[in-house]
Amino acid sequence: MDGASGGLVERSPGGRQGVAGSGGAGYSGCGDTFGRSCDTARGGLWPGSAGRPGPRSANERVRQPWRPGVTMNGAEPGALPNESLVTPASGVTQAVWTAGEGSTGAQGTGNQLNIFLHHPPAQRPTVRDIAPAASPAERVAGALPDVWSMGPRNPGFAGREGELGRLREQLRAGGAAVVHALHGMGGIGKTQLATEYAYRYAADYDVVWWISAEQAGLIGEQYSALGASLGLVASDADSVTAAHAVKSHLRIRDRWLLIFDNAESPDDIGQWLPGGPGHVIITSRHQRWTQLAVAVEVDVLTRAESILLLTAHHPMLNPGQADELADALGDLPLALVQAASFLTETGMSTQEYRQALTSQAGEVLGEGRPVSYPRSLAATIAVSSGRLADIDPASLGILRLCAFLAPAPVPVELLAAIVQFEAATQDDSWGLTPLAAVIDKPLARARSVARIGDYGLAKVSVEGISVHRLVQAVLRDQLGPTAVEQLRTRIEAVLSMAEPGDPRNPAAWQGWARLLPHLLAADPASSGNLGLRDLACRAIVFLIVRGDARPAQRLADRLYQQWRQRLGPDHPQALKAATELVWAYRDLGEFNQLRPLIEDTLARQRVTLGEDHPDTLRSMSDLAVVLDAQGMHEKAYQLDQEVLERRRRVLGEDHPDTLMSAGNLAGSSASLGRYQQAREMQQDVLERRRRVLGDDHPGTWHAQGNLAVTLNRLGEYEQARRMEEDVLERRRLLLGEDHPDTLTAANNLAATLHRLGNFMQARQMQQDVLERQRRVLGENHPDTLSTVSGLAGTLYQLEEYEQARRMQEDVLDRRRQVLGEDHPDTLAAFSSLATTLNRLGEYERARRMQEDVLDRRRQVLGEDHPDTLAAFSSLATTLYHLGKSEQARRIEEGVLKQRRRLLGEDHPETLVAAVNLAMSLAALHQKIPARQAAEYGYRGLRAVLGSEHPMTEWARLEVNKIAASMGGRGPKRSGRRR
Repeated sequence: MDGASGGLVERSPGGRQGVAGSGGAGYSGCGDTFGRSCDTARGGLWPGSAGRPGPRSANERVRQPWRPGVTMNGAEPGALPNESLVTPASGVTQAVWTAGEGSTGAQGTGNQLNIFLHHPPAQRPTVRDIAPAASPAERVAGALPDVWSMGPRNPGFAGREGELGRLREQLRAGGAAVVHALHGMGGIGKTQLATEYAYRYAADYDVVWWISAEQAGLIGEQYSALGASLGLVASDADSVTAAHAVKSHLRIRDRWLLIFDNAESPDDIGQWLPGGPGHVIITSRHQRWTQLAVAVEVDVLTRAESILLLTAHHPMLNPGQADELADALGDLPLALVQAASFLTETGMSTQEYRQALTSQAGEVLGEGRPVSYPRSLAATIAVSSGRLADIDPASLGILRLCAFLAPAPVPVELLAAIVQFEAATQDDSWGLTPLAAVIDKPLARARSVARIGDYGLAKVSVEGISVHRLVQAVLRDQLGPTAVEQLRTRIEAVLSMAEPGDPRNPAAWQGWARLLPHLLAADPASSGNLGLRDLACRAIVFLIVRGDARPAQRLADRLYQQWRQRLGPDHPQALKAATELVWAYRDLGEFNQLRPLIEDTLARQRVTLGEDHPDTLRSMSDLAVVLDAQGMHEKAYQLDQEVLERRRRVLGEDHPDTLMSAGNLAGSSASLGRYQQAREMQQDVLERRRRVLGDDHPGTWHAQGNLAVTLNRLGEYEQARRMEEDVLERRRLLLGEDHPDTLTAANNLAATLHRLGNFMQARQMQQDVLERQRRVLGENHPDTLSTVSGLAGTLYQLEEYEQARRMQEDVLDRRRQVLGEDHPDTLAAFSSLATTLNRLGEYERARRMQEDVLDRRRQVLGEDHPDTLAAFSSLATTLYHLGKSEQARRIEEGVLKQRRRLLGEDHPETLVAAVNLAMSLAALHQKIPARQAAEYGYRGLRAVLGSEHPMTEWARLEVNKIAASMGGRGPKRSGRRR
């Protein structure tokens, strides 16, 4: 393990990455060791001419017996299911695997892991989110058929609208689809679904007959009753005769429905199917129906359906309480109805019920059995597990082992590793001996696994065995405390050795995705296993690099708070959790939480670990990032220099941590306006990372993106564009469209397109990025505000000044509240707004704002910072419009001189400064120096940007104006326009 808490090298593919602003007057880099970029538009409007440019372009992832990622039964390990709920040991908060909100798209078409250690109120469904179901009266069309044997309808049925619709559509399609087998665990609602179907579509049938198929020997008698009702046989006819008559009759007619409820196996049902054009629905806990029927797995309810079901049975519940209860019950219909009934009868609160469920699951789930179910959920699970124990004790051993892991798929290799782990066991009540006899025999093991599915106690797939959380809770209650403790210790030991690899390496991500739910179920926050706790810290790194900063923050905060209390505030693992928490807060843009935490952590590490310990150096680096993000660029630069020197001495030049520090120092240099120094360092970092990590590693893309941003600042827009397009394409393929790093890359590219004059293309990209960032990061995240600022600058160039103004005012208000008045980003927002006010003719207000920005930038950034020069330029433009050309001239001469020195003779901003100066000179009737300055600017812009760039065209027009005032002609317009 390398030095930084789990070996963190790159905090994310995006480390201290500045985004080339679409605005020009001034933009500065910002630090980001952790990931993400800094502000997209530090200044406002490209490129610092403060409103003078005219035309615009028209286009525009002892033994290590199991490791996640190892193939299972010859199949590649798959992704976790769309919704499985992790229930750790008693008292542990849960985690959820869901294709839900947040940065889902960060994994492309894959699922997204969100760990909800609690559900924020804003995320809970409201009444408006839940569509009401039609009443029974509305569902029934016409009278029931004459041949009818259905029991009573469930008046509290709710949800399942999609399943009912699909079932109806497929049955009506005919052919092989007329036989459907609804399968799933006990209590999932298969029988209720079939019953509701029969009632809802009763008008489409002449015959609807319910057959209890749990005991195959009794099916014949029910066929006799059906034959008598059809008038085909006498009421005392034997079952063979009746079955033959009924099947022959149904085979030649339609509009009939047979429902075989709770069938044990296809062998029991096949001989009873009539064939023909009618419909058959089979309900079963068994999964193996594909050779006889269309197998339809019935899953738990959606959360909205669960809330609807709970509130229908217990109207006093509000949607928030129902949401919390549904979450605790894993959206299992029987459990939901039981809970609602019990709460109604007893008056117990939902909080008390959930607490009792954690400590007394078996007892709680035995209460409140609804009339529509034959037995309670606890009794259902007890009956099925009892039968399983009689038939195959090894199967029950597997099931009990899964009860202490997550409800996500448990790979067979993990089960084998736990069983084969060399540890003394005094209590075999959970079934170690029979399970050990089959675990290394593939065929026997496969049979035992299949039996679990046959009894509806788990889902069995190529990914592994998934046991519902309530089944797990009841099974855990069946074991004594000694067996429970031994089992947990064994599981923790095996998981602690199941390191999938570097969490920053994409090759390890699939293994981490398979491991993470089971790691969380083991509750590393309360574990005494040192290796498990270390693994949990590395799991936070995995979450962050996959774009899940909020789940990472919740996990890190939980680990930090518990370890700080249990182990002490100076314990290395408590400090390690703190550093991961800092990283998560950084990616969330919550800077106010960062500095006290990182300063406290660093002070403790210096005392307990020493100045040169890798963890101490990481925290020093983290502090530099925070300082840079808070606008303290010089302090960040000095701290980055110290960390780099120490890491070079301790780790070597090419160690990933050293390269990260070199990149950070380059970022600090850029923040200070030292772009050429930043470029040289970033090129060296990129070459070393390509050699150490390879071209396809996110860390390499990160370095490439940083270099591209600096090239943009140096005016090398085409080279920056090519590099940014490459980074964006690679991030999209690996991370998905909505990953924050992908959005950073897209925003960087949009900013460069802006500077290349492709305003329409830039606008389209910025609008798409902004929509995604608002959804993934939120309105006030620094990245979101950067995009708003950049988009406003593009709208300005497209002459949509009022819309640009409204967006700039919003950004300014938010940055003032979040960052304060003197933060460089706030000053950039002030500057951008002032430039737009200038364009709208509000010159005096613009001047006052620009003078204030200039004073503050001089104090915060210094006289020679490019942003300070941009503030000078913006003020000069406003003075020009106010008719104060002499003051404008003096300022512009100083800007041009400083830009030549700092940026070079051919930098676009230098050339723009020359044209601005020419305009003021011309207003002062100094025509010859005005024409010389304008032609210098025009020729340079044409050489650097091309004759078709809007800025080049603006400069050409200014040359023409001056030439015309002198009685001559200026350069001609380009013959071809984009």
